[in-house]
Amino acid sequence: MKKYIVLVLMTALAFTSCEEEVVIYDNVNGQAYVSFNTSSLNLPIVFDSSADVEIPIEVSTISDSDRTVNVSVVSTGGDDEATADQYNVAGSVTIPANSYVGLLSFTGIDAGIEIGETKTVTLEISGITGAGDANINPGTLTISMFQVCPVEEDFFIGDYQLSTTATGIFGSTVFPQGVVTISQGASSNDARVFNAQIYPDLGSFGPIDFNFTLVCGTVVVDAGQVTGVGCGGTSTTIGPSNTTGGYTAGDDSVLVIDFADDEGGASCGAQANASITLTKI
Repeated sequence: MKKYIVLVLMTALAFTSCEEEVVIYDNVNGQAYVSFNTSSLNLPIVFDSSADVEIPIEVSTISDSDRTVNVSVVSTGGDDEATADQYNVAGSVTIPANSYVGLLSFTGIDAGIEIGETKTVTLEISGITGAGDANINPGTLTISMFQVCPVEEDFFIGDYQLSTTATGIFGSTVFPQGVVTISQGASSNDARVFNAQIYPDLGSFGPIDFNFTLVCGTVVVDAGQVTGVGCGGTSTTIGPSNTTGGYTAGDDSVLVIDFADDEGGASCGAQANASITLTKI
């Protein structure tokens, strides 16, 4: 009988020691975290006009009363920094009661922005009221503003022959030579995108969406486009280079796109300034 009792006790202890404590986040009384929902945003502005955008700011908890998030403009000292007359931004945004999201109003203004030029505004969250000791994400949001000339909805849409005129990292082609299909991108009427395999010379890697915007005869390539391939465990990204490529206004037969492969050499050690030409079929 004694042996039986000891066995039962040991079995009970074994089951107890294997139990794991499950932590369930309390979205009402838990620690609140507030942040932008993205770190970068492109804002095309029609020539001699302005453009509005509402920027989501998110908090991780819910409340039965309004909360106010304060936002500040950060000076980076960069040459591309926008001047005060090129934007308007609200200093705060209200997250309504029983909501996780508030929308910050921002207006970009074409006050001296040149064709092919990009002006940036960097925002940070500086405080929140009505949320106790909320934890503020230290990340910033950079808004890139550039001038656009409206294009027809079928302009640079359809099948194009892709050819490489300047290679990417390690002297390799960034996209295969062949036919790609250009469609309208998600960010604006002037945005375009095609899907193609990445780095065909370096391996059998999957395709990515390559996003760019038609800007008054030039091409602005979206920054931070992740390839999923890289060196040392980090992915390369594709973005704008020091030249913009271009096209002839009103003519969608040929498009030249210049872009940076491995932006800043962040993954493989050296940025490559690549270029492709797309010719309408």
